[in-house]
Formats: sequence, C-alpha cells, structure tokens
Amino acid sequence: MNRILVPVDGSPRSLIAVEQVKHTFSPKAFEIVLLMVYENVGIISDKEEENKIREEMDQKLQMIGNNLERYSVIRKTQIGKAGQRIVECAREMTVSMIVITKSTKLDHSDTIGMTASYVIRHATCNVLVVQEYNRRPKMTYRGLVYRNAENTVNLRGQLSMKQSECLLPSVSENAIYSIQVTRGRVRFLHRSFNPDTKEWDLPPVNGQQEVYDIEAGETIDIPVSAQPSDQVTDWIRVVNRNMKTEAVFHYQIRPDRSHSGEPDETDNIDNTESI
Repeated sequence: MNRILVPVDGSPRSLIAVEQVKHTFSPKAFEIVLLMVYENVGIISDKEEENKIREEMDQKLQMIGNNLERYSVIRKTQIGKAGQRIVECAREMTVSMIVITKSTKLDHSDTIGMTASYVIRHATCNVLVVQEYNRRPKMTYRGLVYRNAENTVNLRGQLSMKQSECLLPSVSENAIYSIQVTRGRVRFLHRSFNPDTKEWDLPPVNGQQEVYDIEAGETIDIPVSAQPSDQVTDWIRVVNRNMKTEAVFHYQIRPDRSHSGEPDETDNIDNTESI
C-alpha cells in the first residue's frame, strides 16, 4: 500500500490538506502518515517537558485522524525545523507523496511559505501543493461578521464545518476592545490592509501588538489605534484555538478617551451577519 505524508499544525489551512486527501486518494490504495512538528525548541528545558509536548501533539493528531476514519493512519511527532523534519519523515516512511498547503498562515493565501518551499526543493518524492480554492474576489471573508459594539460570540472548533472564527467591528479611531472568555480559548488578531496585495497581510501600525491569546476566565482590554490604509479599516479577527471544543467570549468596543479626558461612549453598530 502506498503512503502519503500530510504535515499538519492544527491550523485551519493545514487541515485543507487533509480534506484534499479525502477527496483525491482512495483509502483502499493509500495509507496516511500524519506529521506534526514542534518548532519552538528554545523553550524545551528537559525530557519531561519534551514528553509533555509530544503527548499534546499526539492528542491533536488523534483528533485530526478521526476525520480519516476510512484510512489506515500513522501518527508521527517531531521537534525541530518543520521543513527538514517533513523531508526526513518522508524518507524514513518511504512515502510516495507529500500533500501540503502553501502556508499555514491565515493572512498569506497567495504566498508559498518557507516550509513548503523547503519541502518542494528537498523532498525526494512527489509533492502536491494543495489549491486552496481562494480565487474568490478580494476583500471577502467566509465567517461570522459582527457589526455591533457589544455581543457574545460562540465559535465552533476548527474541525467543525461551522464557523470557528469571526470578524469584530473595525474602528477608525483609538478604541479599547474588551474581551472576556467564558469557555475555551481564543486568539485575537489585529491586521492592517495592504494596498499592494489587496489583503489584510500587514502588522498593525505604530508597533501595536498583533496577537493576544486569551483563556477561559480571563478578561483583557486591548488598545487598538487604527489608521486606515486607502480608507480600508484594519481587520480584527478572533479565532477559536481549539480544534474540537467550542469557545465562547463576550466583547465590548468603546472609544479610548484616556488621553482626551472625554467620557467613554459605546457606538451603535448594526447586527451580526454571516457571509
């Protein structure tokens, strides 16, 4: 039986490769090798910590493998540079093909990342780079879109067919985004519009923090200084970091009057929609 190597990191983009395999390759003819690589080697202090990291990766791979119930699945975990470990694993497991996405970063849909580029150059087997059906018009978004200044949001796990992320209302002035997570864990992402690529693929201006990870029971006030590019406001996205369990959070957006002495006011914005 031929083997196919599918590297995943748990992100929605990497899981597209899993769906591609299901739609393209017969479970009667192919065995699937799921590989997850942990790259942040600098924080591993001892063997016990390494074993814990591998155990967490294997749990994620097991959940992903549940979506491949008709296939024979081998789970592999590695620590190191992703590109090198993917090529090594392909050689050790004698796979006939590697199925990989161009990148796993959500905001770089038209760019081949360093990992995919390394695999293409060094792999000794065929490499299938998945077409991610992203030829829809620019400036569109598939997910929940919220337009009111305060609401409670329920996001499904990343393995669900329903929305696992959302867009919060953007602002054209200084604002505070208050995020209170009551279940699961979420990631708050602030990105700026790039007039050259027509994508939100730039970090926010003035050195603002781009990513906040928030756990259940935590409330965090996030200052956002939005400076629209070409009259296009920044994207404020919130993503469920869990693959299977839902995440619930409450948000409130209010003007940041900390430097003006004016009282806070919550703007009225329209209701939620899904596109």
